[in-house]
Amino acid sequence: MQSSIHIQQPRAVLPGRHFFFTVAFLAVTLGALSQVSAQTSAQAAVSAQTPVSDGAAALLAKFDDYRSRALQEKLFVHTDKSFYLAGEVCWFKIYYVDGAFHRPLGVSKVAYVEILDKDNKFVLQGKIALEKAEGSGSFYLPLTLTSGNYKLRAYTNWMKNFGPDYFFEEPITIVNTLKSLPPGANRSDPGTTPPGAAVSNYHISFFPEGGNLVKGIPTRVAFQVTDRNGKGVPCRGMIIDANKDTLASFRPLRSGIGSFFFTPPDNGVCKAVIRMPDDQLLTEDLPVAYEQGMVMNVSESTTRNLSESASGQLRVTVHSRGWPSGDIYLFVQSGQSARLARKGDLIKDSAVFILDKASLGEGISQITLFDGRLRPVCERLYFKRTERQ
Repeated sequence: MQSSIHIQQPRAVLPGRHFFFTVAFLAVTLGALSQVSAQTSAQAAVSAQTPVSDGAAALLAKFDDYRSRALQEKLFVHTDKSFYLAGEVCWFKIYYVDGAFHRPLGVSKVAYVEILDKDNKFVLQGKIALEKAEGSGSFYLPLTLTSGNYKLRAYTNWMKNFGPDYFFEEPITIVNTLKSLPPGANRSDPGTTPPGAAVSNYHISFFPEGGNLVKGIPTRVAFQVTDRNGKGVPCRGMIIDANKDTLASFRPLRSGIGSFFFTPPDNGVCKAVIRMPDDQLLTEDLPVAYEQGMVMNVSESTTRNLSESASGQLRVTVHSRGWPSGDIYLFVQSGQSARLARKGDLIKDSAVFILDKASLGEGISQITLFDGRLRPVCERLYFKRTERQ
């Protein structure tokens, strides 16, 4: 991974499915959702008892049709440890399940297991037979391997239809005591930086909730700050506009992860000015704010203990700019099972959906907002704790 500061570039407002944001924003909001406040007019609220409309029914039908034609497989690989010396044997066991219910599956008969280096090039490969949804094997780690961080990856032939994002991956570390570490070699600086090129010690990413920034609409933005080794670092920062006026300030909660609220101005690009632990001052642009679009915010009622966290309600607030009033749709799925589909009315550029948390599946739920033409415009993830510990 190149060790330069990186700002995640926003995608077009339509169509878009913002998976990269939602994964990172999930980690930010597990402990901070109860602090989110949203203010919209009561006439824009959509009751949880809203009947399924034709558009919502069409979303459910399309989802069921896709799910029936696209079986999702999952592999889980259990290694004996995560730190190895060159010359040792890496033992592992594979569990093969379906992606929806995590039940043993018997479709694929072979799993492919690889160990990748820092450049994502495989150094070891193997084929493991799957019997009764399980398989086991091992890798001898040769003395030709260099010390460093590697990645163990596993997949089936069917999983290749959906891309590497669906593969199982686990980081492992291999140390070769017979070889010296190459100069400058570490996780984020493999020694391939051209001579004279500037090398940053930090990696910074910004993730607007729902995927978009829209001018004039208050939005929660998640961020992550890591060092060259991928570890979160503490910092202090502020958001300034073209006139160098401060719009917001922020600092991470833990592990370099945090979030802040701010309203993108109409005049120019916003910048983040961040002071790092070594007093280095970094200045980077935020993702570009659109002239028109939709912004989604998810909040929940405050709970006192884990037993209450599965109950209560979720409030999904939608704000828009330059968007015609009319129907919008909220679709929620978890574990590849549709949980609910609701129709709402975008009135005076806002709408609210009230959802019962009991209707959501345990674990991660994917919340997607569609416009009147059933095009996805915003998306994020929500985590519901399991009732059984």
